[in-house]
Amino acid sequence: MMSFSDDDRDPHISTPLIVCIVLAAVLVAGAFLIPMILGERPKNKQEETTPAAVTEAVPVTTAIPTEAEATAAPETEEVTAVQEPTTAEATTAEPTTEVPTTEEITTEEDTTAGEETTANETTTEDAMKYENYMAYVRKNFVREVPEDVQKNDAGKLEHIQYYSKKAEKAKGAYVWLPPNYSPENKYPVFYVNHGITGDESSMLKGFALPEMASNLILSGEAKPMIMVFTFMYTNKDKANCTAITAEETPFYDAFLDDLTDSLMPYIEGNYPVLTGFENTAIGGFSMGGRESLYISIMRPDLFGYVAASSPAPGVVPGKDMFMVHEGCMSEDEFKFAPEAAPHVLIVAGGTKDFVVGTFPQQYHELFAKNGTDHIWLSVPEGGHDGSVGIPVFYNFLKCLFKAEK
Repeated sequence: MMSFSDDDRDPHISTPLIVCIVLAAVLVAGAFLIPMILGERPKNKQEETTPAAVTEAVPVTTAIPTEAEATAAPETEEVTAVQEPTTAEATTAEPTTEVPTTEEITTEEDTTAGEETTANETTTEDAMKYENYMAYVRKNFVREVPEDVQKNDAGKLEHIQYYSKKAEKAKGAYVWLPPNYSPENKYPVFYVNHGITGDESSMLKGFALPEMASNLILSGEAKPMIMVFTFMYTNKDKANCTAITAEETPFYDAFLDDLTDSLMPYIEGNYPVLTGFENTAIGGFSMGGRESLYISIMRPDLFGYVAASSPAPGVVPGKDMFMVHEGCMSEDEFKFAPEAAPHVLIVAGGTKDFVVGTFPQQYHELFAKNGTDHIWLSVPEGGHDGSVGIPVFYNFLKCLFKAEK
Protein backbone atom coordinates (compact mmCIF):
# COMPACT_ATOMS: atom_id res chain seq x y z
CA MET A 1 0.00 0.00 0.00
CA MET A 2 1.24 3.47 -0.86
CA SER A 3 1.91 5.86 2.08
CA PHE A 4 2.19 9.60 2.17
CA SER A 5 4.85 11.53 4.06
CA ASP A 6 4.41 15.04 5.27
CA ASP A 7 6.73 16.23 2.53
CA ASP A 8 4.79 14.42 -0.22
CA ARG A 9 1.27 15.32 0.88
CA ASP A 10 -0.57 17.97 -1.10
CA PRO A 11 -1.01 20.92 1.15
CA HIS A 12 -4.51 21.49 -0.32
CA ILE A 13 -5.78 18.04 0.77
CA SER A 14 -6.64 17.82 4.45
CA THR A 15 -6.37 14.70 6.55
CA PRO A 16 -10.18 14.40 7.14
CA LEU A 17 -10.83 14.47 3.41
CA ILE A 18 -8.42 11.63 2.85
CA VAL A 19 -10.10 9.60 5.56
CA CYS A 20 -13.52 10.09 3.88
CA ILE A 21 -12.17 9.02 0.53
CA VAL A 22 -10.68 5.83 1.99
CA LEU A 23 -13.91 4.96 3.83
CA ALA A 24 -15.98 5.47 0.69
CA ALA A 25 -13.71 3.14 -1.26
CA VAL A 26 -14.02 0.50 1.43
CA LEU A 27 -17.84 0.72 1.39
CA VAL A 28 -18.04 0.44 -2.40
CA ALA A 29 -15.74 -2.58 -2.45
CA GLY A 30 -17.74 -4.23 0.31
CA ALA A 31 -21.00 -3.84 -1.61
CA PHE A 32 -19.65 -6.10 -4.36
CA LEU A 33 -17.36 -8.42 -2.42
CA ILE A 34 -19.71 -9.48 0.37
CA PRO A 35 -22.52 -10.89 -1.94
CA MET A 36 -19.87 -12.70 -3.96
CA ILE A 37 -18.48 -14.31 -0.81
CA LEU A 38 -22.02 -15.41 0.22
CA GLY A 39 -22.80 -16.86 -3.25
CA GLU A 40 -25.42 -14.20 -4.20
CA ARG A 41 -25.63 -11.70 -7.01
CA PRO A 42 -27.64 -8.53 -7.31
CA LYS A 43 -30.86 -8.83 -9.32
CA ASN A 44 -31.52 -6.80 -12.41
CA LYS A 45 -34.64 -4.72 -12.84
CA GLN A 46 -36.51 -7.32 -15.01
CA GLU A 47 -35.93 -10.08 -12.43
CA GLU A 48 -37.19 -7.92 -9.60
CA THR A 49 -40.53 -7.26 -11.37
CA THR A 50 -41.15 -10.82 -12.74
CA PRO A 51 -41.59 -13.49 -10.06
CA ALA A 52 -40.21 -16.93 -10.95
CA ALA A 53 -43.54 -18.55 -9.98
CA VAL A 54 -45.24 -17.12 -13.08
CA THR A 55 -43.20 -19.25 -15.47
CA GLU A 56 -43.96 -22.39 -13.47
CA ALA A 57 -47.72 -21.82 -13.15
CA VAL A 58 -48.63 -22.51 -16.81
CA PRO A 59 -47.76 -26.10 -17.86
CA VAL A 60 -47.27 -26.80 -21.57
CA THR A 61 -50.14 -29.32 -21.80
CA THR A 62 -52.76 -26.74 -20.81
CA ALA A 63 -51.76 -24.06 -23.30
CA ILE A 64 -54.79 -22.53 -25.03
CA PRO A 65 -54.38 -22.38 -28.82
CA THR A 66 -54.76 -19.17 -30.70
CA GLU A 67 -57.78 -18.63 -32.92
CA ALA A 68 -55.69 -19.47 -35.97
CA GLU A 69 -54.47 -22.72 -34.39
CA ALA A 70 -57.99 -23.73 -33.36
CA THR A 71 -59.28 -23.16 -36.88
CA ALA A 72 -56.44 -25.13 -38.42
CA ALA A 73 -57.18 -28.27 -36.35
CA PRO A 74 -59.36 -30.63 -38.46
CA GLU A 75 -62.62 -31.77 -36.83
CA THR A 76 -62.12 -35.29 -38.13
CA GLU A 77 -59.29 -35.85 -35.66
CA GLU A 78 -61.80 -35.83 -32.79
CA VAL A 79 -63.66 -38.76 -34.32
CA THR A 80 -60.66 -41.05 -34.55
CA ALA A 81 -60.65 -43.56 -31.72
CA VAL A 82 -57.16 -44.86 -32.53
CA GLN A 83 -54.49 -42.25 -33.32
CA GLU A 84 -51.64 -43.23 -35.58
CA PRO A 85 -48.14 -42.63 -34.13
CA THR A 86 -45.90 -39.92 -35.55
CA THR A 87 -42.98 -40.88 -37.77
CA ALA A 88 -40.60 -40.79 -34.80
CA GLU A 89 -42.96 -42.83 -32.59
CA ALA A 90 -43.70 -45.39 -35.25
CA THR A 91 -40.27 -46.96 -34.96
CA THR A 92 -40.42 -47.38 -31.18
CA ALA A 93 -43.98 -47.37 -29.88
CA GLU A 94 -46.07 -50.54 -29.89
CA PRO A 95 -49.78 -49.79 -30.47
CA THR A 96 -52.15 -51.18 -27.86
CA THR A 97 -55.15 -51.29 -30.23
CA GLU A 98 -55.16 -52.88 -33.65
CA VAL A 99 -55.65 -50.35 -36.43
CA PRO A 100 -58.36 -51.57 -38.86
CA THR A 101 -57.76 -52.10 -42.53
CA THR A 102 -59.15 -49.57 -44.96
CA GLU A 103 -62.23 -51.63 -45.74
CA GLU A 104 -63.19 -52.49 -42.18
CA ILE A 105 -65.00 -50.82 -39.30
CA THR A 106 -64.06 -52.54 -36.04
CA THR A 107 -65.71 -52.52 -32.66
CA GLU A 108 -62.94 -50.40 -31.16
CA GLU A 109 -64.03 -47.40 -33.24
CA ASP A 110 -67.40 -46.93 -31.53
CA THR A 111 -68.60 -43.37 -31.99
CA THR A 112 -69.96 -41.11 -29.26
CA ALA A 113 -72.81 -38.66 -29.62
CA GLY A 114 -70.40 -35.75 -29.78
CA GLU A 115 -68.46 -37.38 -32.59
CA GLU A 116 -71.70 -38.03 -34.41
CA THR A 117 -72.42 -34.30 -34.41
CA THR A 118 -69.03 -33.66 -35.98
CA ALA A 119 -69.78 -36.20 -38.70
CA ASN A 120 -73.22 -34.74 -39.36
CA GLU A 121 -71.86 -31.23 -39.76
CA THR A 122 -69.03 -32.24 -42.07
CA THR A 123 -69.48 -30.58 -45.45
CA THR A 124 -68.84 -31.77 -48.97
CA GLU A 125 -65.64 -29.72 -48.86
CA ASP A 126 -64.51 -31.80 -45.86
CA ALA A 127 -65.32 -35.01 -47.75
CA MET A 128 -62.98 -33.91 -50.54
CA LYS A 129 -60.05 -34.15 -48.10
CA TYR A 130 -60.31 -37.95 -48.22
CA GLU A 131 -58.99 -40.32 -50.87
CA ASN A 132 -62.55 -40.94 -52.08
CA TYR A 133 -66.11 -40.67 -50.85
CA MET A 134 -66.05 -44.24 -49.50
CA ALA A 135 -63.16 -43.30 -47.21
CA TYR A 136 -65.11 -40.30 -45.94
CA VAL A 137 -68.18 -42.43 -45.16
CA ARG A 138 -66.03 -45.06 -43.44
CA LYS A 139 -64.32 -42.43 -41.28
CA ASN A 140 -67.62 -40.92 -40.15
CA PHE A 141 -69.57 -44.17 -39.69
CA VAL A 142 -71.81 -44.08 -36.61
CA ARG A 143 -72.60 -47.31 -34.77
CA GLU A 144 -75.06 -46.07 -32.15
CA VAL A 145 -78.25 -44.78 -33.78
CA PRO A 146 -80.17 -42.21 -31.69
CA GLU A 147 -83.54 -43.51 -30.50
CA ASP A 148 -85.46 -40.38 -31.49
CA VAL A 149 -84.33 -40.74 -35.11
CA GLN A 150 -86.11 -44.11 -35.24
CA LYS A 151 -89.52 -42.62 -34.41
CA ASN A 152 -92.20 -40.65 -36.26
CA ASP A 153 -92.49 -40.86 -40.03
CA ALA A 154 -93.41 -37.56 -41.65
CA GLY A 155 -93.38 -38.97 -45.19
CA LYS A 156 -96.19 -40.36 -47.30
CA LEU A 157 -96.60 -44.01 -48.34
CA GLU A 158 -98.31 -45.08 -51.57
CA HIS A 159 -98.95 -48.58 -52.86
CA ILE A 160 -98.56 -49.12 -56.61
CA GLN A 161 -99.18 -51.90 -59.11
CA TYR A 162 -96.94 -52.26 -62.16
CA TYR A 163 -96.81 -54.82 -64.93
CA SER A 164 -93.83 -57.16 -64.72
CA LYS A 165 -92.60 -58.28 -68.12
CA LYS A 166 -90.56 -61.03 -66.50
CA ALA A 167 -93.45 -62.43 -64.41
CA GLU A 168 -96.02 -61.58 -67.11
CA LYS A 169 -98.41 -60.19 -64.51
CA ALA A 170 -98.95 -57.29 -62.14
CA LYS A 171 -96.74 -56.92 -59.09
CA GLY A 172 -96.90 -54.54 -56.14
CA ALA A 173 -94.52 -52.10 -54.47
CA TYR A 174 -94.65 -49.34 -51.89
CA VAL A 175 -93.39 -45.86 -52.76
CA TRP A 176 -92.34 -43.63 -49.88
CA LEU A 177 -92.40 -39.90 -50.57
CA PRO A 178 -90.26 -37.62 -48.39
CA PRO A 179 -91.51 -34.84 -46.08
CA ASN A 180 -92.50 -31.71 -47.99
CA TYR A 181 -92.67 -33.71 -51.21
CA SER A 182 -93.54 -31.69 -54.29
CA PRO A 183 -94.14 -33.05 -57.81
CA GLU A 184 -92.38 -29.90 -59.03
CA ASN A 185 -89.07 -31.18 -57.70
CA LYS A 186 -87.02 -34.16 -58.81
CA TYR A 187 -85.69 -36.74 -56.39
CA PRO A 188 -83.05 -39.51 -56.37
CA VAL A 189 -84.33 -43.04 -55.69
CA PHE A 190 -83.40 -45.76 -53.18
CA TYR A 191 -84.71 -49.28 -54.01
CA VAL A 192 -85.17 -51.37 -50.83
CA ASN A 193 -85.25 -55.19 -51.02
CA HIS A 194 -86.73 -57.61 -48.45
CA GLY A 195 -85.75 -61.04 -47.12
CA ILE A 196 -86.85 -64.45 -48.43
CA THR A 197 -90.63 -65.19 -48.16
CA GLY A 198 -91.21 -61.46 -47.59
CA ASP A 199 -93.04 -58.90 -49.72
CA GLU A 200 -93.13 -55.15 -50.38
CA SER A 201 -94.35 -54.43 -46.83
CA SER A 202 -91.62 -56.38 -45.03
CA MET A 203 -88.95 -53.66 -44.86
CA LEU A 204 -91.42 -51.03 -43.65
CA LYS A 205 -91.07 -52.39 -40.13
CA GLY A 206 -88.18 -53.65 -38.03
CA PHE A 207 -85.56 -51.38 -39.61
CA ALA A 208 -87.06 -47.90 -39.04
CA LEU A 209 -86.31 -46.96 -42.64
CA PRO A 210 -89.20 -44.51 -43.19
CA GLU A 211 -88.66 -42.98 -39.75
CA MET A 212 -84.90 -42.55 -40.11
CA ALA A 213 -85.21 -41.18 -43.64
CA SER A 214 -87.88 -38.75 -42.53
CA ASN A 215 -85.94 -37.38 -39.55
CA LEU A 216 -82.61 -37.21 -41.36
CA ILE A 217 -84.19 -35.32 -44.26
CA LEU A 218 -85.93 -32.87 -41.93
CA SER A 219 -82.68 -32.23 -40.01
CA GLY A 220 -80.75 -31.70 -43.25
CA GLU A 221 -78.50 -34.71 -42.68
CA ALA A 222 -79.90 -36.66 -45.64
CA LYS A 223 -80.94 -35.54 -49.09
CA PRO A 224 -84.65 -35.66 -49.89
CA MET A 225 -85.28 -38.92 -51.77
CA ILE A 226 -87.94 -41.36 -52.85
CA MET A 227 -87.73 -44.89 -51.49
CA VAL A 228 -89.27 -47.84 -53.34
CA PHE A 229 -89.99 -50.97 -51.27
CA THR A 230 -89.93 -53.83 -53.74
CA PHE A 231 -91.49 -57.29 -54.01
CA MET A 232 -88.64 -59.31 -55.43
CA TYR A 233 -90.18 -62.75 -56.00
CA THR A 234 -90.65 -62.95 -59.78
CA ASN A 235 -92.47 -66.15 -60.77
CA LYS A 236 -94.99 -66.56 -63.57
CA ASP A 237 -96.72 -69.47 -61.87
CA LYS A 238 -96.73 -68.56 -58.18
CA ALA A 239 -97.63 -65.42 -56.29
CA ASN A 240 -95.35 -65.96 -53.29
CA CYS A 241 -92.33 -67.96 -52.17
CA THR A 242 -93.44 -70.82 -49.94
CA ALA A 243 -90.14 -72.52 -49.05
CA ILE A 244 -86.43 -71.82 -48.64
CA THR A 245 -85.16 -74.19 -51.31
CA ALA A 246 -82.84 -74.28 -54.29
CA GLU A 247 -85.93 -74.40 -56.52
CA GLU A 248 -87.20 -71.04 -55.21
CA THR A 249 -84.06 -68.90 -55.16
CA PRO A 250 -83.84 -68.43 -58.97
CA PHE A 251 -87.11 -66.47 -58.78
CA TYR A 252 -85.34 -63.94 -56.60
CA ASP A 253 -82.41 -63.71 -58.99
CA ALA A 254 -84.98 -63.05 -61.73
CA PHE A 255 -85.72 -59.73 -60.01
CA LEU A 256 -82.69 -58.36 -61.84
CA ASP A 257 -84.71 -58.28 -65.05
CA ASP A 258 -87.97 -57.31 -63.35
CA LEU A 259 -86.35 -54.33 -61.64
CA THR A 260 -84.47 -52.95 -64.62
CA ASP A 261 -87.05 -53.73 -67.33
CA SER A 262 -90.32 -53.01 -65.50
CA LEU A 263 -90.23 -51.45 -62.02
CA MET A 264 -87.61 -48.77 -62.64
CA PRO A 265 -89.25 -47.62 -65.90
CA TYR A 266 -92.59 -47.44 -64.06
CA ILE A 267 -91.13 -45.29 -61.27
CA GLU A 268 -89.37 -43.04 -63.74
CA GLY A 269 -92.57 -42.63 -65.75
CA ASN A 270 -94.88 -41.89 -62.81
CA TYR A 271 -92.78 -39.98 -60.29
CA PRO A 272 -90.46 -36.97 -60.58
CA VAL A 273 -87.19 -38.82 -60.18
CA LEU A 274 -83.58 -38.27 -61.12
CA THR A 275 -82.02 -41.18 -63.00
CA GLY A 276 -78.64 -42.78 -63.58
CA PHE A 277 -75.71 -43.97 -61.50
CA GLU A 278 -75.38 -40.80 -59.40
CA ASN A 279 -79.05 -40.77 -58.41
CA THR A 280 -79.91 -44.42 -57.83
CA ALA A 281 -79.25 -46.62 -54.79
CA ILE A 282 -80.06 -50.22 -53.97
CA GLY A 283 -79.94 -52.06 -50.67
CA GLY A 284 -81.60 -54.77 -48.68
CA PHE A 285 -81.67 -57.32 -45.89
CA SER A 286 -80.89 -61.05 -46.06
CA MET A 287 -82.10 -62.25 -49.49
CA GLY A 288 -82.58 -58.59 -50.31
CA GLY A 289 -78.93 -57.97 -49.43
CA ARG A 290 -77.86 -60.87 -51.63
CA GLU A 291 -79.88 -59.56 -54.58
CA SER A 292 -78.63 -56.00 -54.03
CA LEU A 293 -75.06 -57.28 -54.41
CA TYR A 294 -75.89 -59.47 -57.40
CA ILE A 295 -77.92 -56.83 -59.24
CA SER A 296 -75.39 -54.05 -58.69
CA ILE A 297 -72.51 -56.22 -59.89
CA MET A 298 -74.47 -57.18 -62.99
CA ARG A 299 -75.59 -53.58 -63.66
CA PRO A 300 -72.87 -51.34 -62.23
CA ASP A 301 -73.95 -48.61 -64.64
CA LEU A 302 -77.21 -48.10 -62.74
CA PHE A 303 -76.39 -48.04 -59.03
CA GLY A 304 -73.95 -45.63 -57.41
CA TYR A 305 -74.75 -46.71 -53.84
CA VAL A 306 -75.11 -50.29 -52.56
CA ALA A 307 -75.83 -51.72 -49.08
CA ALA A 308 -76.21 -55.35 -48.03
CA SER A 309 -77.31 -56.02 -44.45
CA SER A 310 -76.84 -59.68 -43.40
CA PRO A 311 -76.78 -60.80 -47.06
CA ALA A 312 -77.85 -64.38 -47.74
CA PRO A 313 -75.55 -66.86 -49.51
CA GLY A 314 -75.86 -67.72 -53.18
CA VAL A 315 -74.23 -64.97 -55.21
CA VAL A 316 -71.23 -67.30 -55.44
CA PRO A 317 -71.24 -71.10 -54.99
CA GLY A 318 -71.65 -72.29 -51.42
CA LYS A 319 -73.57 -74.45 -49.00
CA ASP A 320 -75.64 -73.58 -45.94
CA MET A 321 -78.15 -75.38 -43.71
CA PHE A 322 -80.89 -75.02 -46.31
CA MET A 323 -79.31 -75.95 -49.62
CA VAL A 324 -76.35 -76.13 -51.95
CA HIS A 325 -76.03 -72.86 -53.84
CA GLU A 326 -74.82 -73.14 -57.41
CA GLY A 327 -74.04 -69.42 -57.45
CA CYS A 328 -74.87 -66.65 -59.89
CA MET A 329 -71.19 -66.07 -60.67
CA SER A 330 -67.76 -67.41 -59.79
CA GLU A 331 -65.74 -66.06 -56.87
CA ASP A 332 -63.35 -64.37 -59.30
CA GLU A 333 -66.29 -62.53 -60.89
CA PHE A 334 -67.52 -61.22 -57.54
CA LYS A 335 -66.12 -57.70 -57.86
CA PHE A 336 -66.54 -54.28 -59.38
CA ALA A 337 -64.14 -52.95 -61.97
CA PRO A 338 -62.42 -49.86 -60.48
CA GLU A 339 -63.88 -47.57 -63.11
CA ALA A 340 -67.40 -48.92 -62.44
CA ALA A 341 -67.33 -49.23 -58.65
CA PRO A 342 -70.13 -47.61 -56.62
CA HIS A 343 -69.41 -44.52 -54.56
CA VAL A 344 -70.46 -46.43 -51.44
CA LEU A 345 -70.57 -50.21 -50.93
CA ILE A 346 -71.48 -51.52 -47.46
CA VAL A 347 -71.56 -55.17 -46.34
CA ALA A 348 -72.55 -56.01 -42.76
CA GLY A 349 -73.19 -59.01 -40.54
CA GLY A 350 -73.75 -59.92 -36.91
CA THR A 351 -71.61 -62.29 -34.88
CA LYS A 352 -74.74 -64.03 -33.52
CA ASP A 353 -76.54 -64.42 -36.87
CA PHE A 354 -77.56 -68.08 -36.96
CA VAL A 355 -79.52 -67.75 -40.22
CA VAL A 356 -76.87 -66.67 -42.74
CA GLY A 357 -73.93 -67.39 -40.45
CA THR A 358 -70.60 -66.11 -41.71
CA PHE A 359 -71.64 -65.60 -45.35
CA PRO A 360 -71.67 -61.77 -44.98
CA GLN A 361 -68.04 -61.97 -43.85
CA GLN A 362 -67.24 -64.26 -46.77
CA TYR A 363 -68.62 -61.64 -49.17
CA HIS A 364 -66.43 -59.05 -47.44
CA GLU A 365 -63.36 -61.26 -47.78
CA LEU A 366 -64.08 -61.93 -51.45
CA PHE A 367 -64.38 -58.22 -52.18
CA ALA A 368 -61.09 -57.63 -50.37
CA LYS A 369 -59.39 -60.49 -52.23
CA ASN A 370 -60.66 -59.22 -55.59
CA GLY A 371 -59.62 -55.62 -54.93
CA THR A 372 -63.06 -54.04 -54.54
CA ASP A 373 -63.10 -51.15 -52.07
CA HIS A 374 -65.97 -51.41 -49.58
CA ILE A 375 -67.03 -50.88 -45.99
CA TRP A 376 -67.31 -53.98 -43.79
CA LEU A 377 -69.29 -53.76 -40.55
CA SER A 378 -69.25 -56.60 -38.03
CA VAL A 379 -71.78 -56.12 -35.22
CA PRO A 380 -70.87 -57.92 -31.96
CA GLU A 381 -73.85 -59.94 -30.68
CA GLY A 382 -75.79 -58.82 -33.76
CA GLY A 383 -78.44 -61.20 -35.03
CA HIS A 384 -80.40 -61.61 -38.24
CA ASP A 385 -82.43 -58.49 -37.67
CA GLY A 386 -82.39 -54.73 -37.16
CA SER A 387 -79.46 -54.88 -34.75
CA VAL A 388 -77.34 -54.96 -37.90
CA GLY A 389 -79.73 -53.36 -40.37
CA ILE A 390 -80.55 -50.19 -38.44
CA PRO A 391 -76.95 -48.89 -38.16
CA VAL A 392 -76.30 -49.92 -41.77
CA PHE A 393 -79.30 -48.06 -43.19
CA TYR A 394 -78.87 -45.08 -40.87
CA ASN A 395 -75.38 -44.41 -42.22
CA PHE A 396 -76.43 -45.36 -45.75
CA LEU A 397 -79.29 -42.83 -45.76
CA LYS A 398 -76.98 -40.11 -44.51
CA CYS A 399 -74.42 -40.62 -47.26
CA LEU A 400 -76.72 -41.18 -50.24
CA PHE A 401 -76.40 -39.02 -53.36
CA LYS A 402 -73.70 -36.72 -51.96
CA ALA A 403 -70.55 -37.96 -53.72
CA GLU A 404 -68.88 -35.57 -56.11
CA LYS A 405 -69.04 -36.65 -59.74
